[in-house]
Amino acid sequence: METRKVVIVGAGYSGLNAYYELARHIDKTLIADKAQFVFYTAYLQKLVFGKNIRYTASIKPSIISTVKEIDLERKTVKIENGTEIQGYKLILALGCKREHQLDVIRKIMVKDRVSIGVENYLDEYLGIQLAFYLRKLNKEVSYSGPVLKWLGEKVSTKVLELLEKHGIRLSEKSDDIIPACEPNEVIGEFLPINDKLEYKNDVFVIGDMIKNYPKLGELAMREGIYVGRLLSKKINESFKPLFINIIDTGRGEAIHIRSNVPWNGNFESVKVSKLRAMMKRFIERYYILRKGKMGILYNL
Repeated sequence: METRKVVIVGAGYSGLNAYYELARHIDKTLIADKAQFVFYTAYLQKLVFGKNIRYTASIKPSIISTVKEIDLERKTVKIENGTEIQGYKLILALGCKREHQLDVIRKIMVKDRVSIGVENYLDEYLGIQLAFYLRKLNKEVSYSGPVLKWLGEKVSTKVLELLEKHGIRLSEKSDDIIPACEPNEVIGEFLPINDKLEYKNDVFVIGDMIKNYPKLGELAMREGIYVGRLLSKKINESFKPLFINIIDTGRGEAIHIRSNVPWNGNFESVKVSKLRAMMKRFIERYYILRKGKMGILYNL
């Protein structure tokens, strides 16, 4: 007898929100390697400033186990004890490996003079955020890169203005390059998707596993919500990606960026205010309390 189970592999930003959004009547299984959600935005604050900030929350996956194999044709997932879980829909939300990325950030932090760049331009939001944080620690900081031009001229111009205002120089090259996060070893590569986030029929890819998408938590949550709604038959339209991020200058104001330019759109918005800095602090607490559920912040 064919199973009607939806199997979600991974319980990060995207996987959790897909699980939360699936209708109650749907038989669903969430597989994760630990009963913990990690909010990396808050973790970066803890890493840089040593603050006593909560950046994890306890969650309750259906199955807690390392995933050993995934058969995309059969839509089966083999876990550590050899058990195979089969679904009629498979949602891949395994994220990417950030260990090397975080190790490099730790090494950068001990320097008094840093010249930051990123291996993958789609990670610029992370490099620029780190530059602002290190400048707050009174380090000599420069940055090398297109400064978010891929999000639009309006965004890039405003961020350049803020970098200059806070004493972060632009340089032609960087000595401290933040590496790109690496594909999860189970699949071994980032996967392309169609306009409904499908890699192939009934196999959906969300979050950091998507090829040529920014590895951004807010975007990943929206992808999870979209697939949850799609499989619950609440919607049927294509996914509309939108880059949304708040970059904290560390000086009491933050830059709120919204753009669909990377996906051939023409919308870009950039706002700077003290309120945005307060919003970022609120968001860091909200997602921990809500155990990774986007909820009302979907309308941010």
